[in-house]
Amino acid sequence: MLLCQWFFSLGFFCYSQTLQQKIQTLIPQNTYQTNENFIKKIFSNEKNFYDNGNLNVSKIISTLKNNGLLSLKLSKPSDISISFRINFAGIQTDSLPSFMFLSYATSNLLTSMGYSYFYTSQAKKDHDRISLTYMLNTESNIDPVVVINNLSKRGYRIVNVTRDSPLHWIYDVSLRQSSLVNADIVKQGESELSKINGKYWLTLNDIGVLNIAPRESGVKWYPKILIFDANMDVIDSVMLTNATDNYKIQITNQAQYIMITDNYNANILRNGIMLNFQVK
Repeated sequence: MLLCQWFFSLGFFCYSQTLQQKIQTLIPQNTYQTNENFIKKIFSNEKNFYDNGNLNVSKIISTLKNNGLLSLKLSKPSDISISFRINFAGIQTDSLPSFMFLSYATSNLLTSMGYSYFYTSQAKKDHDRISLTYMLNTESNIDPVVVINNLSKRGYRIVNVTRDSPLHWIYDVSLRQSSLVNADIVKQGESELSKINGKYWLTLNDIGVLNIAPRESGVKWYPKILIFDANMDVIDSVMLTNATDNYKIQITNQAQYIMITDNYNANILRNGIMLNFQVK
């Protein structure tokens, strides 16, 4: 069975696996053989697991999990790997993929899932193809349903998921629209924010002038401000070596996100900042 289609007008995509073949790649062979009749029954309405002619991998994985067929527990604590890739699944989905945003989004994803100790074991960028692999020691593989949901929250769409080995899962993704989870939206007028780590991520929806100051009066800081576009590419930066009590920046229509902290000691801003945003 060969399914082919135009995909977002970016290329011609052929997916050669059938539904049952895909299922067999996502679970151990003995699990499939033992439960083959049951699996064929719950997946009997095959059209429900296709989306515009392509296998809906997210739905397949969710169905496997809901029926107790997704084997994630390991026999002992092991070093596992999880990879995230763009433009590796035999299709050009993103014309200008952002390595920085993929790195930020995926590391933040793992942290939000409670994984504190992991490291980047491999990072590649080859023209428009980018990939990141993290390694961590754990008692089970990371739940792919939770990973998929968290990727969606960060603006990514799942192209494919591969169980490359019992200890390595690969997620091929495409960025719909970048989204920083837990970033505060900058609104017209005055507002206060407080982050215990002294680092502030903001989302911008308008152009204008933004004034930033420590919430505590009399406190001086050394502004470190990074301004990003929608692809998380830095378009402007401020790193002052002289202390000030406030700092004002112009927000252009290219700006989508801002990171604010102190250039030397983030703890200076841990008690909060005051924002005053005037829309133009």
